[in-house]
Amino acid sequence: MVKHTPAGALADGPGHSAGARGYAAVPVPVDVAQRALRLEALLGNPEDPANPYGTAALAAAAGMRGTAPRTAAPEGITDKSAAWPDAAQFVRGLRPLLRRDLGLADAWVLHPLRHEPAHALARLLGSAALLAATGGVLHTTAAIVDGRARHDPAARQWLPVLAAVFADLLACEALTTVALRGLAPADDAGALPVAATGYLVPHLVSDLVADLELVLQESEFGPDSTERRVLAALEGHRSTAGVDGRAALVAQQQLVRAPSLRAQPAALPELFRLAGPAPGAGATRCTEALLAVLPDTAPHCFGTDDGDGMATHLTQVGRRLATEQRHVHRALRAEATADPDGAPARALADRLALVLQASAVLGVARAAAQSGEGFLGRPEWALLALRRIGRRLGLPLPVSTDSPAHASLAVWTELAERVQQRVDCDLYATRLLW
Repeated sequence: MVKHTPAGALADGPGHSAGARGYAAVPVPVDVAQRALRLEALLGNPEDPANPYGTAALAAAAGMRGTAPRTAAPEGITDKSAAWPDAAQFVRGLRPLLRRDLGLADAWVLHPLRHEPAHALARLLGSAALLAATGGVLHTTAAIVDGRARHDPAARQWLPVLAAVFADLLACEALTTVALRGLAPADDAGALPVAATGYLVPHLVSDLVADLELVLQESEFGPDSTERRVLAALEGHRSTAGVDGRAALVAQQQLVRAPSLRAQPAALPELFRLAGPAPGAGATRCTEALLAVLPDTAPHCFGTDDGDGMATHLTQVGRRLATEQRHVHRALRAEATADPDGAPARALADRLALVLQASAVLGVARAAAQSGEGFLGRPEWALLALRRIGRRLGLPLPVSTDSPAHASLAVWTELAERVQQRVDCDLYATRLLW
């Protein structure tokens, strides 16, 4: 359940204040919260029809030109000085812009970063921007469905669909955020966590956007509605923002050619503790930590089952995915040596990316459970996300009559509460200014 205190004045300093905790369910450094709030205030109310950075104006501009204007970014938007604690917090501070419009994010941040040495950061920032913009559409769509479902039973058919989209978005954010938290200055775009993110996020978002478009269409929002135009603009900007199928293909080739690594037991647990400082340990240690999560899946990592069997079921799914990880890792190395451009190697790279995503989900959820971080630390979202990953892999998963349905309902309930309380659809549960 989402619970926030009002995001009022935020005290100066690098630590976490009560105001910063009110800004997001997962604590945020005060300076990052301040920068994000200033950026959101600068962008203005998205519902204001006179606002040039409003939802309607940006969607209309994309329809007329096919891309956002290359206007100069306000001062400080792309500042990567010591004021930003790490890459993950740099992206977190930019979330209001990334969420607002992918084209504007490309014009102000992504395009300039491509001309700098930090190519791995640019790749991850592109994925984060795509996820943030999709999360904005999910928030709008969930608000529509939540309102209709109160008096129209037919609208309730979309609740599990939107719960699944939410779980998938959180899973994509988990992988992206873990890659950002492990990022070191020397890492390039071919680093395994970076490549997995660059491959998987564009592919999965295509499916999620299709689901959101179907829900809007069936809710009687036509192609000329602002909501559908926002979706069309999101799709139109993906190529210029470097998060389309062509970019995913490059990342897939990098996955095939990534060096073989082994899991290191208990490696880098701080990588998954989102409220703590990022370790920034680099691609090798980040990959080792990801590979260690699934084999280390333990019963009771989410405490007791509370009588619903949810934590036990999650452990069973995690163990099944651990078996898949061992198989995929060995098979990919063999195929990559024999024929790195062949279809078997590319198919195994797809599976490795999904396994790494599952590791990120379980690692983040387990760390949040140990820290007592509410929804993120409960097993429901992780169970729904991991079951969907398992289905994409075509794995036979443990049978449960109740747990998947209970997980879906819990995830929808969280999403509906976030809509009602104006909280973002991100991992951190960030309060929205508008």
